[in-house]
Amino acid sequence: MSARPQSPLQPPPQTWLAADGTAVNIRPICAADLALEVEFVAGLSQRSLYQRLMSARTPTLEELRRFADVDPERELGLVATVQTEGRERQVGVVRYVRESSPERAEIAVVLADEWQGRGLGTRLVLSLITAARNAGVRRLAGTALSTNEPALALGRKLGFRLAADPRSATVTNLTLDLSAGLRSESPM
Repeated sequence: MSARPQSPLQPPPQTWLAADGTAVNIRPICAADLALEVEFVAGLSQRSLYQRLMSARTPTLEELRRFADVDPERELGLVATVQTEGRERQVGVVRYVRESSPERAEIAVVLADEWQGRGLGTRLVLSLITAARNAGVRRLAGTALSTNEPALALGRKLGFRLAADPRSATVTNLTLDLSAGLRSESPM
C-alpha cells in the first residue's frame, strides 16, 4: 500500500478543543491510516454503522482500504483523532467524493458513538465545506435515514436543504449550495 501524494488543495491539520478540553486533531486521511480506520469502524455500534451505511453490513477490508487511500483529485477525507493512552485513536471521519461532475460531490460523516452530540460533527463538516469550496466543489449532496434525527439536525444547522427521497420513504436527501453563506461559525 503506497500513500498518494498530498494535494495542495488539502487543508492543513488543525486542532479543535472539545467542550471538555480534549484536543482533537483534524487532518486529511491517508493510506497509512488504514489501521486507525479499521479500529474505528470495529468500535462503532451496530446502530451507528446502520445509520451510516443504511444497511446491516460491515465494510470489507478492501472498502476500508479504499476509504483511507483517497484519490486527492476527486475526493477528500478528514479524520478526527485524539491521543488515548499514548496512541492516536480515530473518533470521526467526514469525506466528499466528486461523482460525475467536478462541481458536485457526495458527503458522508460518521462519529464514534461517544463523540456524537459533542460538536465534533459540526466541526468536521464545516472543515470539509471550506476545503470543498477551495477545491471548486459548488454543491454537496448526501443521504441519511429519515429516522437519523442527529444527522438531519446537523444538516439543518449548517444550511443543507432536506427533502424526502422520491425513491425511498426511509431516506432523506441533503443538499448544500456552497456559493451560499453558512449558517454557523467558521471552521478555523
